[in-house]
Amino acid sequence: MDPAPLKPPPDIRLEQVLQQVGDAITVQAPDGRLVFVNEAAAALLGFDGPAEVLEAPVASVMDRFDLLDEDGAPLDLAELPGRRAMAGEAHAESVVRFRHRTDVIDRWSLVRATRIERDGALAYVVSAFQDITAMKQREIELALLAQAGEVLGRSTEYQETLADLARLMVPVLADWCVVDVFEADGLRRVGIAHVDADRVALAEEVQRRYPPDPESGATRVAVTGEPLLITEVSDEMIAAGARDAEHLRMLQELDIRSVLAVPLAARGSVLGAMTLIRSAASRRYDEGDLPLVTDIARRAAIAVDNARLLHESTDALRMRDEFLATASHDMRTPLATVLGYLQLAQRHVAAIPEAGRLPEYLARAERTAVRLARLVAELMDVSLIRNGQPLPLALTEVDLGELVRHAASEHQLLSGTHDITVQAPAEPIPTVTDESRIQRILDNLLGNAIKYSEDGTRIVVAAVVDGDSACITVTDQGVGIPADELATVFERFHRASTGRAAPGVGLGLAGSREVARQLGGDVSAESEPGIGSTFTVRIPMSPPPAVREQAE
Repeated sequence: MDPAPLKPPPDIRLEQVLQQVGDAITVQAPDGRLVFVNEAAAALLGFDGPAEVLEAPVASVMDRFDLLDEDGAPLDLAELPGRRAMAGEAHAESVVRFRHRTDVIDRWSLVRATRIERDGALAYVVSAFQDITAMKQREIELALLAQAGEVLGRSTEYQETLADLARLMVPVLADWCVVDVFEADGLRRVGIAHVDADRVALAEEVQRRYPPDPESGATRVAVTGEPLLITEVSDEMIAAGARDAEHLRMLQELDIRSVLAVPLAARGSVLGAMTLIRSAASRRYDEGDLPLVTDIARRAAIAVDNARLLHESTDALRMRDEFLATASHDMRTPLATVLGYLQLAQRHVAAIPEAGRLPEYLARAERTAVRLARLVAELMDVSLIRNGQPLPLALTEVDLGELVRHAASEHQLLSGTHDITVQAPAEPIPTVTDESRIQRILDNLLGNAIKYSEDGTRIVVAAVVDGDSACITVTDQGVGIPADELATVFERFHRASTGRAAPGVGLGLAGSREVARQLGGDVSAESEPGIGSTFTVRIPMSPPPAVREQAE
């Protein structure tokens, strides 16, 4: 047997209970008249109490509001859940955004309307309004932060980025937004946006004809690093800030009624200020607006700071590369002179019977000078590649097999702890290419093989003909490269996570691939961690027209 339903005590009426409910509740008769309104509903509708609402015609109650859908588009009255329930829906529900015409604050309610029938006919419609304004405002803030992050990460040109940010602030947070940053010549306006595009020109004209007072507004915020909040800008304040009658007229036309300016600060320095302005038709700023605006300004400042650091580092790298290119160019002549004198001395010493170990010392000095000249040339190549310039090519016919044997012999002398083996046919591999640059690629690959493999392990250098191309492979028994890093191993400054310390800045492979590509070829890699790596250089035996043109 089911338990008997609970009944309220006889001294408590249902109407009293509903009056104390936090959500707004209304009850409409079939003709649309309001027959019950609780205290929360009266407050939501802007009345002093339920009795005042019930005395007012329904049309006059609705005329107090601009009704919008969840996205802010005008909402037809027929789409209201109460109207839909009147039309026959048993349960109607939707989010309604509404704005009281005497209050510029938007509010959102989740409205649920239920149709109550008696004897098959409509008796009344009960509507419950759950205030979700705080939740919707938070959604808007999070969406705005996400959009701001996207805008701020879109470009390294911070002036363009801040101009886009100013446009993003309008109209969600402001009717008018300006962004100023410190540059070499002082505080400069880099972003301005207004809900009325025609007023942007007016604002720029005011800025041009009446530069801001250093003791007020955005300038003060940028200098002090302290936010400025003026909840209500009075006519008297506007008049006091005007410098002449024309200035006053222009300020009045701009309709400045509430101001919030926050600093753009990063790494302990103030880089500028972002100023938000609202007109008479908008809600005034208050302390509750500071956290969101400050957060956006902080992100903007970090973007500006990062962009400036990037430009500074790029300029520094450019200056470095220019210096290296100049220095390497200037070093080539004295190195060639030293090498020439060493070779001349060797010929003279060869004729002296009692020269002792002097020929050996001169030969070592010559090898060192040749290697130094090669390193200087490679340094110049790297500088050209980093600056996006084509390499000057000197094409000659080269026996790649002999070139491989020579490179292996040199590196075997440099590393007596590795077994460097050559696999190349006895017959020549005639290839028209730039010999010095192929030598540099081999130096990089052999140097890496020695660097990333244990002493006593074997390194195999092979040269073969594959169709119209010549292929050189360098295979080691080293630590290998993780599979997820093979795609990036040729990027600039990449360092493989091998857990093995090794000197260098990671430009060797990137430079080698770029040199090979300028010669019409490429460099690729295969590797297995703990087993070793194989790097393959593929060069056309006869260079394509573009390479020949570059060499002319």
